Amino acid sequence: MEQRLKQQARADFHDMIHHHSRSLQGLLATTADAVRETVTVQARQSENKTLTLFDQVYRSMAVLSRPSIRALYQAMVDYVSPANTPDNLQQSLTRETLQERFIDFFTRLFPIAYHHAINPDRQDFTEKFKSCLYETMNDIQPFGDIPQEISKSVSKSLEATRVLIQALTLGKTVLDKTDNVLFVGSSGPQQEACYEALLRMTYCPRCKGIGSTVRPCSGFCTNVMRGCLTVPASELDLAWSGYVETVERLVVAVDGHTDPLGLNVEKAVRQLDVRISDAIMHAMENGPVLEEKVRKVCGRSELLPLNEEHAASSDAAAKSTSSSHGNRAVHAAAMSLPAHGHRTLPEKLHVQLGNFLASVVRSRIFYGTLADTICEEYPDKRCWNGERVGEYTKTVVDSSLTAQRYNPEFTITTMPSTPATYASNTNTSALIDQLRHINQVVQSQLASSPDAGVFLGDEALEGSGSGDSAVWRPRATEIDDDEDGHGGDGDDDDEASGSGMGPTTTGTMSCRPHTSALILRSDNPHNSTRYVTETKLYCRLLSTVSAIKSSGENPSERSIPRRIVDDPTVIRCLYFYLRIACRLNCVVVGTRGRSRSQNHGQRRQRR
Repeated sequence: MEQRLKQQARADFHDMIHHHSRSLQGLLATTADAVRETVTVQARQSENKTLTLFDQVYRSMAVLSRPSIRALYQAMVDYVSPANTPDNLQQSLTRETLQERFIDFFTRLFPIAYHHAINPDRQDFTEKFKSCLYETMNDIQPFGDIPQEISKSVSKSLEATRVLIQALTLGKTVLDKTDNVLFVGSSGPQQEACYEALLRMTYCPRCKGIGSTVRPCSGFCTNVMRGCLTVPASELDLAWSGYVETVERLVVAVDGHTDPLGLNVEKAVRQLDVRISDAIMHAMENGPVLEEKVRKVCGRSELLPLNEEHAASSDAAAKSTSSSHGNRAVHAAAMSLPAHGHRTLPEKLHVQLGNFLASVVRSRIFYGTLADTICEEYPDKRCWNGERVGEYTKTVVDSSLTAQRYNPEFTITTMPSTPATYASNTNTSALIDQLRHINQVVQSQLASSPDAGVFLGDEALEGSGSGDSAVWRPRATEIDDDEDGHGGDGDDDDEASGSGMGPTTTGTMSCRPHTSALILRSDNPHNSTRYVTETKLYCRLLSTVSAIKSSGENPSERSIPRRIVDDPTVIRCLYFYLRIACRLNCVVVGTRGRSRSQNHGQRRQRR
């Protein structure tokens, strides 16, 4: 009987863990689905725009180009499909494969565009001549660098989006498996003591005839849960907090309005039809030069006999214009095609990702606070204290490994002092390895640009959770221009004049100037990585930091906006960033309630 009750207590324990992770699992799953759906719809809308472009503007090319257009966009949709974003981080379509699809699209487009440029009113090329054009595409470069630019931008942003979806999916999987793997595959005095404590907490009251309405005391529950969870969850907690932080960074980068890393898929896909038109226009406007290149490698154009050419195709080609003036008119028409409301879904996703960041930041310490979360609604009075109904008077020990040696609900005295001793649980180790692996994959996306320092800082590849979230900000259309009650005072040159200060490294802090974003990273647990992109925030910070820098005040004595600074060593570095940002991007905004002349005069006095 006792063993059966102990097994039931263990099952109840796993159910409690699963229950408290369910909402977080739902958040990760719905966000992944929203990202995938938005990208899929955007790709289909862009596909329709491209098909419409060819039907209305490049009519003689439309029929022959349609299969290649559909294949290209299908590859984009497949790239973020569930089949290509599994939680095991293995995918059949790689970034290189996607780039090959773009190159193949333009290779197939080359003979069609070349015919449109030099022989718009004649029959099509022979298959032999087309094969020569296919093979010499890289040498002739009929579209210039545009195919490479398109392939790079779209594949890069889609890759980041795919990684984000996979990371969110993996996070859900880890949470779903946690309740089953924390103790599976491991055994020892710690686990047996846990099951004994769970039995005493949940089923011993029933043996004494105490009704089910009497719940365990909060302190009793906390000691039991901390004793059960501290060791197995401690290493998971570190890996999980690092995972959440890197996912936050990737969300900020993928959704970023300024998009310094080029990871925003909406921007890449939105203008794809126009960029394809740019490529065609490049070939048409360089028709004579292109024809000369083709003759050198493939000889004179070989055309199909007239009886093999469809009359309809000839009629469509005759309607096309090949003059330079006509080409420009065609290009203008392409750029003026309706957008079909493509901004609706991205804006919705932007709001959803903002809500996601606001919610997921609280989950960084999910495993570290899981025991307390389970017990937070348990009573303090008239409750089961392990011996009788009353109050719990024993000491509630801290959740640290050292403190758990003195847990009054556990009789063992060999509590391990480090979570590394728990590595024998291969299932838990596998989850930790998965989290660490996805962290590396996400960080590789953020580090894929020369400007990666904007998001990562110098030590980011080794970083762990800092306890604060990345800053998500409304887009420009959502910002109230009058939030301070007045506009800029126009004297940015007064504050932004050179200080002669270069990039500085002080202690564990690194400074790197960048005009579009700000990052500070410190080993101080109260400091964290921050992204500051709003003009007014730059300028409000500069006003405050300038005053501190010139007057020698202690930063702790003055309220710094957004709590970005809590250490005097930050001031010089912060001032350097803000001086550059305000110099290039904004005007100084005075303190709320002061006149512009007062602010100006006071700054002059301080200087």
